[in-house]
Order: sequence, then structure tokens, then C-alpha cells
Amino acid sequence: MAFGTKAIASSNRAEGYEELCQEIAKFFKTRRPPVAAEETIEIFAFMEAADESKRLGGKPVSLHDVLTKAGAQAAGKL
Repeated sequence: MAFGTKAIASSNRAEGYEELCQEIAKFFKTRRPPVAAEETIEIFAFMEAADESKRLGGKPVSLHDVLTKAGAQAAGKL
């Protein structure tokens, strides 16, 4: 099912997902992720910075600040 702003549509084909599914299957077999942990963390930091900027009314938020804050929070949980 595809949910859009104007309609909901169904499709018999999942175009574009074949490569993703292959990578997922390879990960389950090898236990090696297709993306480095550092890159994944950067993506999450970017998304968190965007959310924080929105909460602050559009003010700029540094990725470095987000990563530093996350590191401190993680250290407190270990």
C-alpha cells in the first residue's frame, strides 16, 4: 500500500525494494551491516539536529553539538 496526500493506492509490485531486500538477507547471513556504524550515527545525528532546529523555531543546530550530547547521554547509561 502506498499512502499519499491525495490518495491511497495498492501495487502488485514492490519496485525498488529488490536491492534493499538482498542487502537485508546478506546482513542476516553474514552479520556484517551494509553501512558503517559511523555513517548510520551521522544520519541519526542529522535527523536529530533537524528536529532540534524545528523545536527551536528554525535556529541552526550543530551536528557536533548533537553528537556530543548523545555521547554524554550514552555514557551515562553504560
